Amino acid sequence: METRTTNVQQLKLDSLAYSSILQIGDTSFTEPSVNVIAVQKEGGISSDKSFSFEDDSFFQQSIPFLPNYSLTYGDHHMLCPRIDIHSLDVSAASSSAVIQLGNSQHVHSIARLKHIRIVDPD
Repeated sequence: METRTTNVQQLKLDSLAYSSILQIGDTSFTEPSVNVIAVQKEGGISSDKSFSFEDDSFFQQSIPFLPNYSLTYGDHHMLCPRIDIHSLDVSAASSSAVIQLGNSQHVHSIARLKHIRIVDPD
């Protein structure tokens, strides 16, 4: 991987959360991951102790990744050794998102989110 200098004049990022990454410059390997259980209960909940990742089979399952058949082989020659960014405005990045300003050889992000809604039967 050829390296380049990343020059950012102005960056505005409002929110970066839950295992997300803002990377300015080159990286060879990035692997953010997050597990989230979101519980909404009518009338509120008194405790979150009854909801755990270990007890839920959703978070224990293996993820079947598809093979990447779209690999493109070729030579790339960078004519300019710099990445110049005048201004970047990002509202939000969440749940294993990657904002990369530069080169990256490998990015592997995993986000597992389970939403539980407990509704009063009446």
